[in-house]
Amino acid sequence: MNKKYQFKHLIIAFMCGSIFFSGLTFAATQNLEGSFDKLNFIINGEDKTAVDGMYDNNGTKVPASFIYQDTTYVPIRMIGSLLGKTVEWNQECKTVLIGGKASDEVMKTICKNANNAMLASNFLYLNVYSLNEIKAKYLAGDAGVTASVDQLKQQADKEMKAGPYSVTYKTSTPPSGDKHDYVSIGIYWWPNPDTPDGKPYIRKDGFVNPETKNSAYDKDSLVKSHSAIKTLALAYFYTGNEVYAEYASKLLRVWYLNPDTMMNPNLNYGQSIPGVTEGRKEGIIETINIMNILDYVTILNKSKYLPDSDLNRFKDWIAAYMKWLTENKIGLDEKKATNNHGTWYDTQVASFALFSGKLDVAKKYIESGKQRVDGQIESDGKMPQEMDRTLSLHYPLYNLQGFVYLAQLGDKVGIDLWNYESPKGGSIKKSLNFLAPYYAGDKKWELEQAVEASMAEGIPVFVPAGIKFNDKLYQRTADKLLKDYIDAREKLLYANLN
Repeated sequence: MNKKYQFKHLIIAFMCGSIFFSGLTFAATQNLEGSFDKLNFIINGEDKTAVDGMYDNNGTKVPASFIYQDTTYVPIRMIGSLLGKTVEWNQECKTVLIGGKASDEVMKTICKNANNAMLASNFLYLNVYSLNEIKAKYLAGDAGVTASVDQLKQQADKEMKAGPYSVTYKTSTPPSGDKHDYVSIGIYWWPNPDTPDGKPYIRKDGFVNPETKNSAYDKDSLVKSHSAIKTLALAYFYTGNEVYAEYASKLLRVWYLNPDTMMNPNLNYGQSIPGVTEGRKEGIIETINIMNILDYVTILNKSKYLPDSDLNRFKDWIAAYMKWLTENKIGLDEKKATNNHGTWYDTQVASFALFSGKLDVAKKYIESGKQRVDGQIESDGKMPQEMDRTLSLHYPLYNLQGFVYLAQLGDKVGIDLWNYESPKGGSIKKSLNFLAPYYAGDKKWELEQAVEASMAEGIPVFVPAGIKFNDKLYQRTADKLLKDYIDAREKLLYANLN
């Protein structure tokens, strides 16, 4: 008798036996078994979903005699023990893994059939469990979630009428003569009132020159296009409307893949200063916008409009840009930065490395986060370099966000930055402790803040920190920020995390 035949009849035997017991007894604990509407099985790395007593991939019960109160009851642990196999449960994809994990491609196929659930392993920052849970509520008709999705759809419909965007559409020509090169000017640099042509520009820290957003430069298009991709991808995830995925994928291709419109993978001319320099290392901070769409591109890959071939081409672009970051003098100079620019440099490189499959590179830059903590965070959680700015509340939080993102990446590769403490006593947790009361509204910030700080910036910091540490102060801070400073798109990312 072959193993497949043995396993099939073992399942049947347990199903027949279990029907004599109360469903409540079997459903009482997930440690012994699972009860699900559609159950998938991975056995020794192979998909064995359509087993007797389960639902097939079309949702058909086979056979009905093994269903108790419209639910399939399976004594998972007992089966695994009798077979001498390890047993794991993948909540996202409703999949029992017996005797080892499956390949990413097999799991991806299964998860596409599991209520469009997403794979956590493919995400860098988004909380996949929250996304899947919120979507389930939406599909069940939850009024609050439905209202947020309706607002998101309105935002997505608006984005459908804008763009596309490309570096080649700007009205200026880069010093290279190649319109495919990205160009921007320093955000805090203004025309000189003492010279006829306004050059050289002068610095006004904390005050953004509106010229940075005009059509001669690329930053505004970068921000708009990448925000649109995020909105459209999320609208696609919740509604299943391929129209949103189609346009988001188009925006991605126009910016990165189409030969006529794609951006060259470099920041040679980022944050230039008219009359001073054609490009600076500080411009690299602007490609955080690129880092922030990576998870949304993963969502789009579930659609027919962003096939694996396009995803792989995008990953190649990301790998090329990462190579520029880590080899070009401008990138290497930014790496030397000892403030938030250095933190975000490491976070970007690590993100791009993980996304493009360069695990060793990712680990190197995540590990370097410890040296960033050593040099930037004091034993009381303060960040002197950031607090010495005219935006003295914004910049410590902004830097802390980079650390939190890097710590989240560390969770994926077995590096614990969350609990790392420097020789002088500085740590991410101490900075969280220092800043939380100000974002929770318990204390008033007394140092200089040239422009009012955006409280919403605290959401991607205190939400994951609250989950990681199960800390009441962080959770209370996150709850306040989620209640007072959040739009529809963010509600559908964070609302169920606390």
